[in-house]
Amino acid sequence: MFNIALVEDEELERRAVRSILERNIEDVHIVGEAKNGSEALHLLDTQKIDLILLDIKIPRPNGMELLQMIRDRHLPTKVLIVTAYDYFEIMQSAIQLKADGFLLKPVRTEALLEAVRNCQASAIAQSQAELHPDKSSAEVAQPLADPGEDGKNIRERILAHVEQRAYRDCLKLVRRRLETIYAHRETAPRHDVLDLIEILINILAQSGRDLPPVLARQVDELGSQRLDARSHYKVQELFSQVTDMLFEASDERGGPAAQRIQTVLHFIERNVQKGISLEDAADFANVSPCYLSRLFRKEMNMTFISYLKAQRMERAKELLQNSDLPITNVSLDLSYTDANYFCKAFKKEVGVSPSEYRRQFHKPAAGSGGEDQAVGVQ
Repeated sequence: MFNIALVEDEELERRAVRSILERNIEDVHIVGEAKNGSEALHLLDTQKIDLILLDIKIPRPNGMELLQMIRDRHLPTKVLIVTAYDYFEIMQSAIQLKADGFLLKPVRTEALLEAVRNCQASAIAQSQAELHPDKSSAEVAQPLADPGEDGKNIRERILAHVEQRAYRDCLKLVRRRLETIYAHRETAPRHDVLDLIEILINILAQSGRDLPPVLARQVDELGSQRLDARSHYKVQELFSQVTDMLFEASDERGGPAAQRIQTVLHFIERNVQKGISLEDAADFANVSPCYLSRLFRKEMNMTFISYLKAQRMERAKELLQNSDLPITNVSLDLSYTDANYFCKAFKKEVGVSPSEYRRQFHKPAAGSGGEDQAVGVQ
């Protein structure tokens, strides 16, 4: 049984987290709840706790002080920091104290379950390592994503998208999974990244195909890479290329008008973060830009540029909802060289500024003036 304590001063939030964990994860036991640091210390003194979900802003001792005490006592308890404050200083201090992860309020169910399962899998691996000190951690570790429930779900969803030829949905699923793995961490859990790539490669192998040598070499190198924030986009690009392979056999660039448009839609989804143009898409589909422009308007009832802009904004909304990237980075990720222009374009299309949109999903840090102001947009 995996023992969890909830340290949070808001009773409704404690109830919600308890309900989510007990409904969705087997073998967990909520051994206690605390609304302040004193009650949390009593739990540590009286209960065996494998994991604490720890709110930073609890009454004294506060969350960071409590984390310091846990580490000073050399307890094996894992700690997930829960905070509404996405400040670098807080993250840096927590990392130095070896926090096991971060969750930003309001906590999303998927992120909560992912973080707790990571801690659960890590605790199992550590326990097995202690039981088998003569074996390497790789030999005794139990991967989170396979054969665990979450890994099966991801595999089944990817397979379903492949069978339905739903390229865009599949690519979005893979990207979201990667973003969840990388979210609020200094370094991504290596086994989660490797498990996901293994799922993709196994599905590809089932269709009787192998990775090209260049891609296969890049996949092999994943095992030795430092999977930190700097590698995020490089890893994402690799996973996108492998996902492409799952659909490559049936995506011919010629054929009827509807098929040509689907090819172009796939091309846009694959390259939405790049500064692609009508000419790029036409070249990919082996048609002239003029023909593609007319065909796109006829089949999609909108212009190529309008569709591309809408897809970029959808991608921006995903990043604002599901990542802690600064708005300047979001604009760069979508090939906007001017963050001010991106903010204005976003507000024109969505109706609110990027920071206002993000606040619908994340509580703002106290005293924050908003990221739009940081780049000069009112």
